[in-house]
Amino acid sequence: MIGVLLFINNVSIFAQISEKNFLKEEVLLLQKLIQIESYSNHEHEVSDILIQFCKSKGLYVQEFRPDPQSVHFCASIFPLSERKPNILFTSHLDVVSAYEDNYWRFSPFSGHIQDDTLWGRGSIDCKGLAVMQLFALVQMKDSILKSNSKYNYSFIGMIGEENSSPNGAKWLVNTYLSELQPVVVLGEGGSGMNQLVPSKPELEVFGVSVAEKSSLWIRLEVKNKSQGHGAVPPDLYANKRLLKALISLLNQKKKIKFTKVSKKMFKDFGEMEGGLKGFVIKHINWTIFWPFVKKYFRDGEIFNVLVNDTFVISEMGSLNVGSTNQISQGAFAVLDCRLLPEADKKKFLRKVQFAVGLKVNVSVISESPNTAASPITNFYYSLEKAIKKTFPESLVSPILFPASTDNNFFRAKGVPTYGLVPVVLSRAAIESIHGSNEYLTLKQLEQGINVYKEFIKENL
Repeated sequence: MIGVLLFINNVSIFAQISEKNFLKEEVLLLQKLIQIESYSNHEHEVSDILIQFCKSKGLYVQEFRPDPQSVHFCASIFPLSERKPNILFTSHLDVVSAYEDNYWRFSPFSGHIQDDTLWGRGSIDCKGLAVMQLFALVQMKDSILKSNSKYNYSFIGMIGEENSSPNGAKWLVNTYLSELQPVVVLGEGGSGMNQLVPSKPELEVFGVSVAEKSSLWIRLEVKNKSQGHGAVPPDLYANKRLLKALISLLNQKKKIKFTKVSKKMFKDFGEMEGGLKGFVIKHINWTIFWPFVKKYFRDGEIFNVLVNDTFVISEMGSLNVGSTNQISQGAFAVLDCRLLPEADKKKFLRKVQFAVGLKVNVSVISESPNTAASPITNFYYSLEKAIKKTFPESLVSPILFPASTDNNFFRAKGVPTYGLVPVVLSRAAIESIHGSNEYLTLKQLEQGINVYKEFIKENL
């Protein structure tokens, strides 16, 4: 009996060790990726590591190069040459800048692990998502092959997302969409959150983005010849003119707009809440309720970005100034604008020009496509089921995503596209994206892999 108990105990220990070692491979890969400062246009080292990883796991890899220094790659279960309808998992490999300062708990590119948490730039956006998707493919590879699946399953690592590079997803989709044969795309987007339903703050609500805002990056520039010495200030000089223009723009009254997707989202939230409060949430766009709910749509509130075209002043400065006592003859500002799916970009630009005045030159730096929402297909319902298998008490709803991602390039071609980071993120975790102290727990990493595995099972 003692021998049998020891044997059972040892089997249990070996199983735990095996499980930990398997999880360790995922964690070590993500940690290694985070330790690489893969800013936009410098993703090649991350691409090389992931390409070698995919090849080592028996995936078919095809590279797509817009230039000799840049590479997108596709890792698939079956060769793309078989032209099977393709279920695409997509992530971008570049990250935004991160400078070590007092705001970071650990060095942003350390990949430090403490208390079951991995810290560093890209842990959520978007290297953590890439590892979830890749390990789901690797772990489900044999099952897919044995099932003689009618679908191919592929991961695409893309470049240039954070700086809207012309060599990024736009180039890839326009050049190789027919070769990729996508029937659905699963990329970055919404996530799970709690504290969304007032009467059920513990309820985990997953928002799957079926639509998102488009990005429009604008440069404002003023050139104003004036006296040059700072001791004798003129009435109106370049920096002052630009500041007055920006204040005028900031004071413009916003026009609230409810899209089809946002109406559906609030209807779902209202049904989750129930009662009188739920009825109000379901019909939140009704004018009669606005005095009671408008506080939730003010600047800084979570719902504000879902019903407004927004902009932030992301950069500003003087032109051609060499000394602090020299008055600049020119000034500029960069606006990061995010527009609702139905927005008319030309009309938006005319409003900006009217607000800042004709003395300010307004030019477009870059923009992403403005597309309609993806339809709710069987693939969406498969994703919903996969989420609920990993998070049994959760609720799932299609949402309008307030940011702009590579997803819209696929939507613009008519490909159903759903955005999801399949984990529950706290408010602090969401605020860390593009900010300081970005992190992902090891449990979340495992949960994300499980969601994608369940999604694949649903489609075998």
